[in-house]
Amino acid sequence: MKVLSLKNVEDMKHDPIPFEGEWYQAFGRPERSGIWIIYGKSGQGKTHFSLLMAREFDRMGFRTMFIPLEMGYSKDFKEEIWEAGIRSGISKIILSDSFDGIKDLDEYLSRQRSPDVIFIDSIQYFVAQFGVRAEDVIALRKKYRSKIFIFISHVDGREVDGRVAYDVKRDSFKRIYIDKFKATYMGRGKGGPKGYYIIWEEGYQKMNLELLKDNAYEDNDYPGNQ
Repeated sequence: MKVLSLKNVEDMKHDPIPFEGEWYQAFGRPERSGIWIIYGKSGQGKTHFSLLMAREFDRMGFRTMFIPLEMGYSKDFKEEIWEAGIRSGISKIILSDSFDGIKDLDEYLSRQRSPDVIFIDSIQYFVAQFGVRAEDVIALRKKYRSKIFIFISHVDGREVDGRVAYDVKRDSFKRIYIDKFKATYMGRGKGGPKGYYIIWEEGYQKMNLELLKDNAYEDNDYPGNQ
C-alpha cells in the first residue's frame, strides 16, 4: 500500500483543460483525464453537443477522435458534422467506425501521437458490438491517465440505459445531462459558474415555451379551477 503525506498531495500538479467563454461558464477548467459521459433522450441534442465539444477540443489543440458507432458515415452524420461547424482543412478531428473492439482501440491508443480525447457514440453500441464490460473501460482509463474518454449514452427514464453504462457513469469524472437542448454539468467536483451550456438557443426556447404552455393548460384544467 502506498501512503502519501499532505505535502505530497499539495505538491501534485494537475493539467487543466483551458476552456474559455461559454465552455468555461458551463464546465470550468476540469482536469485533463478520466471518463466523461454525455447522456439524455434522443432528439435533445446529444450528438450535436458532442460534436461541438469535439470541435472545441480540436480548436484548443487536443488530438481528437470521434467514433460514430451508431450513425457511421451516414448522410445524417455528415449533416451533423456540417451543422457543428467541423470542416476539412480547418478541423483535425479523425473518425473511425471500423475497429475490432477494445483491444484494437487499446493498441491504437498505445501509438505515439494517438488521440488525447476519444468520443464513442454510443456506449450501448460499444457493448452490443464488442461485448465490452465496465471493467474493460475502467482499465483503459487507468492505463491512459492523460487521455479523456467521452461516452455518449442513451437513457431509460433519466438514468443511463444498461448495467455497463451505469457502472461506467459511476466511474465517470464528469457527467453531462442533455435535456431540451441544454447540457447540464452533473459531475464530481465543481463545474463552471453557470453549470450549463445551451446547445441550440432557438430549440431550447421553443421547447421551454411548449412546456410552459402545457403546464398552464394542466393548471387551468385542474378541477379546483373550474
